Order: sequence, then C-alpha cells, then structure tokens
Amino acid sequence: MRAAVLERGNPELQIQEVPDPNLGPGEVRIAVEACGICGSDLHITLHPIIRLKEYPRIPGHESAGKVLECGPGVTDLQPGQRVVISAGTSCGKCPACLAGKENRCPQVGVLGFDRDGAFAEQIVVERRNVYPLPEGVPMEQGAILADAVSTPYHAIRFVGELQANQSVLIAGCGGLGIHGVMIARALGAARIIAVDIDQGALSNADRAGAHEVYDARELKRTMQKIRDKGDVDLMVDFSGVYANAEYLIRGLNPGGKYVMVGLGKGTLGFSMPPYMIYKELSIRGAYGSDSRSMPELIELLAGGRLDLSLSITSRHPLSEINRYLKKLDSREENPIRYIIEPQK
Repeated sequence: MRAAVLERGNPELQIQEVPDPNLGPGEVRIAVEACGICGSDLHITLHPIIRLKEYPRIPGHESAGKVLECGPGVTDLQPGQRVVISAGTSCGKCPACLAGKENRCPQVGVLGFDRDGAFAEQIVVERRNVYPLPEGVPMEQGAILADAVSTPYHAIRFVGELQANQSVLIAGCGGLGIHGVMIARALGAARIIAVDIDQGALSNADRAGAHEVYDARELKRTMQKIRDKGDVDLMVDFSGVYANAEYLIRGLNPGGKYVMVGLGKGTLGFSMPPYMIYKELSIRGAYGSDSRSMPELIELLAGGRLDLSLSITSRHPLSEINRYLKKLDSREENPIRYIIEPQK
C-alpha cells in the first residue's frame, strides 16, 4: 500500500510503498478515504517538538473509511461499511478502559504517534475503536470527529457539563476551539463567547456561530468587557497560555467551571483568590475523549444539529500532503482542516 512515512530527522513525509498491515483477532482492516491534517502533525514534522518512540512512523489520526476485512471475532461489521476510527488507543483491559474512560488508560496513545496511523491507503485497528458512520454523513466530516471535534466535545459535554441555555467562553479558536464553538451551539448554549489573538481565528468563530468575539491581546480589559454583559457558566481554554487562567476565572458565575485543554510550556501558577472558595469554582483538566463522545457526535452530525461543512477547507490526494502541512503551518488560507484522501 502507499503511505506517507515519517523518517527520523526528516521533516517531510515520504510517499512510499509499504507492506499492508497484518490483521489479527478482534481487528478491522479499513480503506482510509479521508484523514484530517491536525496542528499536532506539525509537531512531529515541520516543528518536531514531539519525539516519537519509534521511527519510521505513518502519521494521521483523524480518519474515516470503509471496512475491507474483519479479523476473527468481529461479526458486527461488513465489508464496504462506512466507519470512523477513534484517534486514541488504549489497552482495553485496565479499570479505566473497562469503565469507558479510555483516555485515562496508563497505556493511552494516539494513532500516528504511538502506532502507525491513517496517512495511508489502509489501516488496521481494534474493533472497539471503530464506529459505524451513516450514509448521509460526508466521509471527511466523519473523519475529523476523531480528534478535532471529539476532544472539545469531551471537554464541554462531559468535563464542563454544559447545560442548555448556559453561557460558555471558548479561549483559543484554532483547530479545537473552533469546534468548541460549534459544539456549544449544538448543545444549546444561550451565550457563546470566543476569544483569541488571531483575527482569522476570530473570523472563523464568528462564522461558526459565536455570539460575541473578542481580541484577547489585552485579556484583562477584554474580560471586563465580557463581564459588563454578565459572567459566564463555563470556560474552556484551548489556548495553552497558562497565564490566561488568572484573568479568565474572575469572570465565572458561582458554581462555574474552568476547563483546561490546551497544553503549553511552563507551569500553571497563581494564588488562589478567596472568591474561588465562596463562589465554589472548579478548575478541571480535559484530555482527548472517551467512548461516550463518538456515538453522540455521530448522532448530532447525522441529525443535522451539528454542521461541520465550515470545517473542511479543502481535500487533496496523499501525494500533496507535504504541501498542505506547510499551508497549515503558514495559515495563509485561514484553514480549519485540510483533508487528505489516500485513495486518490
């Protein structure tokens, strides 16, 4: 099969013929039809701040395709069936996995980082990581559910526990945060606030349905403008700028939650003000997603409550992957998601 292969020390992916992956018991072989280019893919290619445990490696973790073959023990999927592949990997046996909290597994990993991913014509994954995709859902929209959409969904729905008619602030409106805006809208938030320092990201947030957008370059002043219109029930921070926390949490309603998703450098450090106690505020972390998110997202997408058409900037064959990694890096087209189609 053809695959885009990352070699140690080479920032460009090499299009190579590689052996088809072996199929074992409980596994599914899938023809990859769509795979999103994520910002984290830049961190192992053009800006290699993440060192993989093993090279060579096939990246790609936001994927969907059609079943080619099922291994022994898999009886509920059929060849030709459309499916989404979860980005996360786990052991499937530990207490966290058995409780449906796979993102807390001690062996948690990510396709394309810890094992070969989906920038390839085929991929083999465990059945538990495969979700049927209805015919009416575009393959490329199904693909980005795997991370770009499921990660913010987990943070907002399950960690932040957003309720209909509540208010939510999304800090950082890049590849994850922009979908946070869309998810908040789908879940019935009454007030959706987007803050970022990038005008392109704010433009995307406005198009995605944010009720208010703010430039966050002077966050203290920005938060005062937001608070003049009322404090917020939930804040979800995708920015990775830990210094934001001190200013953001001041704008929470009593019982409000501040959920951190973005990973940054340095440490989170601020003195705990008394209002955190008497307003009963919560600071929580959210990592990836678990098996609860994907079925709900597929239902939202298939039912029309969640529209991801804005997210798909353009689609391209596998041979153009390096070009679109560079375009994502430059942000010259203000992209949300470029999609690679390995069968083309």
